Amino acid sequence: MALTSIITPLGIITLLHSAYSCLHYRSILASSTIDLLESGYTNYNPSKPPQDVVIECVIGFTLCLVGQIICAGEFLPVVGEGRREVRAPMHVSRDFDLFSTRAGIIASVKKIS
Repeated sequence: MALTSIITPLGIITLLHSAYSCLHYRSILASSTIDLLESGYTNYNPSKPPQDVVIECVIGFTLCLVGQIICAGEFLPVVGEGRREVRAPMHVSRDFDLFSTRAGIIASVKKIS
C-alpha cells in the first residue's frame, strides 16, 4: 500500500508539471515570435506542445495507471461459481423470426399469375 501512495501522487505531479511546462513554452513563443522570425528560426509550430511535454504526459499517465492498478488488489474471476445457464423461451429467440418482404410477396404473385 505504501508503494501505491507514492506512485499515484508522483504521476499526478508529473502531469501537473507537464501542463505548466506547456503553458510556459507557449508564453515564451508568444512573447518572442518576432525575435524568432527575424533570426531565421522558422522551424517551430506554436500549436503543438514540445516533445518533452508529450513524453512527460505519457510517463505521468503511466505512473497514475500503474499506481491505481496496484491499489486495486487481487482481480476476481469474471465467471463465478454456481452460475446456471440462462435459456430464453423459443418465442423470444431471434432464430424464428418470419419476415414477409416485398420480394416474397412479388414472388408469390408471380407464381399465381
